[in-house]
Amino acid sequence: MNKKLEELNVEEWGELFPIEMKNYNSNWSSIFEFEKKLIENKLGNETVHRIEHFGSTSIPNLKAKDIVDILIEIPNHLLFDESIINKMMDLGYQFFRQPGFGIDYMIFVKGFHTDGKKSQKFFAHMTIGNHPELWDRIYFRDYLKLNPTVIRKYEKLKCKLAKKYSKNRIEYRIGKTEFVKEITEVAKKARL
Repeated sequence: MNKKLEELNVEEWGELFPIEMKNYNSNWSSIFEFEKKLIENKLGNETVHRIEHFGSTSIPNLKAKDIVDILIEIPNHLLFDESIINKMMDLGYQFFRQPGFGIDYMIFVKGFHTDGKKSQKFFAHMTIGNHPELWDRIYFRDYLKLNPTVIRKYEKLKCKLAKKYSKNRIEYRIGKTEFVKEITEVAKKARL
């Protein structure tokens, strides 16, 4: 396919990058750490306030899509800053503006190739420190790490949804939403 990522519609994304669950890979944490250092070195301490590994690849013993999710906190005034976008592009990322989750934020993708080339995939979500939708995901991550029973329930749900919606990331994500919100609320109350 000769299209760029930003030109793909939902169906084309699904065909090129179907949802496939992989067994937990203990290398995911070191892959994250390596990428974290690349980003920190490129953007600098004044730009990057915090970087977290989140999503299913951050939770030991949980099946996941082989995509490392990174959450990056930057100062409010740098949201959508062109120099940040250019520096991330220098690292091989492509930029998208992500609407619809409270405050719009920046998302960068890496490793998604329309020509069939295989490489490690990343989603780097970059936003301000008080973005409620994104930073609440850290509560979810931490709670799952401490609760193997909840991990198994989540894994079962993810595998069921991946089978049903293997070529539709939107429906897959919607299918997880209620579970994630419920567990996130439990996790937040447990931290109080």
